[in-house]
Amino acid sequence: MGRLGGRLLVAAVGKIKENHWQAAQTDYVKRLGYYTDFQLVEVKDAVGRNVPEAVARQREGEQLLQAVGDTNRMIALSPEGRPLSSPQLADFLQKEVVAFGRLAFLIGGPFGFSDELLTASHLQLSLSPLTFPHEMARIILLEQLYRACTILNNEKYHK
Repeated sequence: MGRLGGRLLVAAVGKIKENHWQAAQTDYVKRLGYYTDFQLVEVKDAVGRNVPEAVARQREGEQLLQAVGDTNRMIALSPEGRPLSSPQLADFLQKEVVAFGRLAFLIGGPFGFSDELLTASHLQLSLSPLTFPHEMARIILLEQLYRACTILNNEKYHK
């Protein structure tokens, strides 16, 4: 199969600071570039002193919506979202790329997403019922997108 086609974008709140997470992120972004037009966008987190949670969610949501631009399909990663196995994610990804072309996966900040962002999103997916640190959640998503591409290409990585 080769390239997945379409365009995948991951828009995430905050920057990864620790070297080991940065290295993993760089590796998966490079790997994903083989299969699709892939982009990772980081927006500034709004968490700070005396910033109410609702205000932080609102600001971050506005930045995420701006970051995804002309994306045809926005998928928010949320604990309340639909869980998928790795093979199910591969099937989902292929169908969504064929139907919509440009997909954006959104990762919120520590306070989650604003109601407006969730309303604007077309779908919510869950990585797990477990709670992960922000950096780990981002790496898990990147790894799972890469795994989905290898599944679609019947490559050994998934086995």
